[in-house]
Amino acid sequence: SAAYLGRYCDWLATNSATTNAESAEKYLSKSNHTKPNTRAKYATYLKAFLKYLDIPFDLTVKVPKTLPEYVEGSEIEKIVEWIKNRKTYRDTIDADLTLIDTAMKTGMRRSEMGNLKVEDINLDKGRLYVRGGKGDKDRVIPIHPDLVEGLRRLIERKAGDDSVFGLLPRSIGNKFREWSKKAGVNIHTHSFRHHFATTLVEKGANIKVVQELLGHNSLATTQVYLSVKPQHLEEAINILD
Repeated sequence: SAAYLGRYCDWLATNSATTNAESAEKYLSKSNHTKPNTRAKYATYLKAFLKYLDIPFDLTVKVPKTLPEYVEGSEIEKIVEWIKNRKTYRDTIDADLTLIDTAMKTGMRRSEMGNLKVEDINLDKGRLYVRGGKGDKDRVIPIHPDLVEGLRRLIERKAGDDSVFGLLPRSIGNKFREWSKKAGVNIHTHSFRHHFATTLVEKGANIKVVQELLGHNSLATTQVYLSVKPQHLEEAINILD
């Protein structure tokens, strides 16, 4: 938000414009080519900035409701197989597979995996702590049994404040993008979070528990996963004669 508002202030100075609702709307229009979610985010930044200056700015950007992508397990398996069989970077195969496993079995965001510290993992209790997630919220995620040994190997001989994966969030995104391309599938880091959520919902996990695991502020955000593979809708239709 600071970067966007900084660009807005630079634009004001360059164009000798005044900070008001009209200039804010004009600057926002420069983002008309972006996705609705991005434009809505920019509108929120401008609204908060103008509110701080006691300037009303009532413009809202309507965001269409879209379903999260459905990610087939077979697509993820193609990436796993490609990593296992690659000819280069053989010494990082275990670490890379653990990174993928963590994304699949915790539903963590890219930024959260990049910020994960050794001290945030308690293997004895089987708990992983996400510090300062989206919205500056902390949460706890139980560690899946299949993930324990991979994490144990990653963090041994590391200090408590060391990064678990040793990668910045952007680097994690780049890795997943490269692996996806090499494996011939079209998925990204966030796809693994979608897979985590839809798998839990499909298997009957309580939606409020899924919300807590994902770190969603609103239950409505989590409930969209109910419609990704709408078994409950199919059951209702099958009642018909």
